[in-house]
Amino acid sequence: MNKDKLTQVAKEIIKSNCYLTLGTAIDSQPWVAPLFYAVDDKNIFYYISQLDSLHTKHILKNPNVSFAIFDSHQKEGTGNGVQGSGRAYLLEDSELLKAFKWYHTTYIEMKSKLFKAPAPYRFFKIIPEHFYILDSDAPTDKRVEVKL
Repeated sequence: MNKDKLTQVAKEIIKSNCYLTLGTAIDSQPWVAPLFYAVDDKNIFYYISQLDSLHTKHILKNPNVSFAIFDSHQKEGTGNGVQGSGRAYLLEDSELLKAFKWYHTTYIEMKSKLFKAPAPYRFFKIIPEHFYILDSDAPTDKRVEVKL
């Protein structure tokens, strides 16, 4: 499949899903966590998490992350997903309003005071550096990098 088509498939996968699996690691201790996300028009991902979660503790020491986005209901051998890597950051208070523009949930109210100390939740962003997708036309499972 040509790169333009693969890029479109990757964009559609990101747009049509709402959970990503986040991979983190520190001191040879890997961890993965499913997260509800929103993405902006520059492909920056936003999510909320608690400061005492293991993935947050990892990110505060090592912001390098990996992620995967896919529909787990796809039949075996027919599915596709997006894999990627980048860096995750705790949002500054001044960035909260931008996150609220993209992130919508009924789980918690989108009010700045609910994402500042002493509240338990914080907003994070993932700035992706690489995106990969399965080339469904390749004779074997082959991931190719796409630019979004």
